[in-house]
Amino acid sequence: MDGVTNRQRSSHAKGTTLIELMIVVVILGILAAIATIGYKRYVARSRLSEANAMLAELSAKEQLYFMDIGAFVPARADNNLTQPSPDEAATAFIPANPTAANFESARTPQLVPNPQPNGWSQIGLRPRWNQLYCTYLVNAGGANQPAQGGIGSQLWSTTPIVPWYYAVAACNLNTANDSQIPAGLPSNATFLVVTSASPGLITINDGN
Repeated sequence: MDGVTNRQRSSHAKGTTLIELMIVVVILGILAAIATIGYKRYVARSRLSEANAMLAELSAKEQLYFMDIGAFVPARADNNLTQPSPDEAATAFIPANPTAANFESARTPQLVPNPQPNGWSQIGLRPRWNQLYCTYLVNAGGANQPAQGGIGSQLWSTTPIVPWYYAVAACNLNTANDSQIPAGLPSNATFLVVTSASPGLITINDGN
């Protein structure tokens, strides 16, 4: 009788251990999911901090250049300094083309080009980092010249009567598709913008 009882106890103990193991696996899965979400939010905050600093620097340099020369400068990877600045092109963003494969969820930082594009050198921009997660574009124009491009046309409903610029940071924050993203640029990018008309930060296609 005692032998049967011992076997029942042993079987019961093994069953309890299996259930406990399953519970542990489920708990670990939940913790891993929470950690993944937290990490993505941390990465997003880091990239937004970089973008805020870079846009502030770009804005300050443009304002100083305007005080000396009386004009704003397009800062584009394609070195196109014509005004009014051309339509936004993916290849005009610095330091990396936002349509490239490395702009997906596993995007790695891109080296700041050396030598720097003409626009960056002209306004005296020297990024504080050697690598950047976001990629940047400044478009500019003179008085009574329309702001072209998908982003530019959203910022001014009418043609500006004074010289203008807008600086754009394109960052990968794992965002959803959004109809506001200009054609040719990735739908998983968050665009942060500062303009000569307003010191505030404008967000297009906010990250989730």
